[in-house]
Amino acid sequence: MLDFQHFDKKNQRYNFLVAFNKQNKEFDAVLGFILQSQYDINAKDINIWTSLWSAKKEFPSLGLRLYKSLQEFFSLKNTASSGMSEFSLKFVRLFNYHKIGKLYHFYIKNDKRKYFKIAYFKDIKTISHRKSSLKLKLLSCNEFKNYELKSNFYPKKSKDYFIYRYFKHPIYKYKAYGVFKDDKILSIFFTRIIKQNKSKCMLIVDFLGKFQKNLYDEFQKLLQKQNLEFVSFLCYVWDTNKIIQMGFSLKNEESIIPVYFEPFLKENIDIYFAFKSEYKNYTIFKGDSDQDRPNIYINSV
Repeated sequence: MLDFQHFDKKNQRYNFLVAFNKQNKEFDAVLGFILQSQYDINAKDINIWTSLWSAKKEFPSLGLRLYKSLQEFFSLKNTASSGMSEFSLKFVRLFNYHKIGKLYHFYIKNDKRKYFKIAYFKDIKTISHRKSSLKLKLLSCNEFKNYELKSNFYPKKSKDYFIYRYFKHPIYKYKAYGVFKDDKILSIFFTRIIKQNKSKCMLIVDFLGKFQKNLYDEFQKLLQKQNLEFVSFLCYVWDTNKIIQMGFSLKNEESIIPVYFEPFLKENIDIYFAFKSEYKNYTIFKGDSDQDRPNIYINSV
């Protein structure tokens, strides 16, 4: 997993900056980062996601020095981090980020379910939505290769990026669903199924193309066919109405929709992000940075 996430084939290195203590031979601070070329070796590395960022309590300033070094080394103009702690947010404000906030959490629940084991919805009434001529269709990797869609958000992601990041993931099994009007593909959702408490749900982790209106019925068909509790869409977009027009609802505090599953936490948790970019349409999805990765943990006995 470390190789998949951080081993830089182009430069033959692990993409971490470390503060190495020559006296005790330990790392006193560490900063991981993910380049665009991590999943597309031909990509230009003009965008960087920072990931693991930590320093020993006795050396808090080392974390800042590492981040400053990263900025100077790459002359950063486009960078983002997601899944930040409230403590780290205090430090990123020193680096003049353009936007600091919480990811939006959208969802569509299964209207045929009366009982939910993963999530909790206070209002389980069925919501009526307009019909649409659009269809959702599961895509294989080979089918995905044959379609041409533009990346409408920044950072721009190539076809190779999506193939390596999702179709060829070493642990998780991602599935891509295309949005079609007749035989024309309009957009693609990249998803992952979660199994928990003898139930299942779906996460949307990335997106390609343009947001389409009135997909509620199509997602209902998908949820009911696979007996899923809900589909959730964790992201930052400039215009939230585009997601709502697709048929998603924005989570409120009265409902509980988990975001952590390894280990599973049945509670609402805000995912903080920060970015700076020279592009106005900078967007963050759950699959960006290191937010959708396997966590290896050991339960104490």
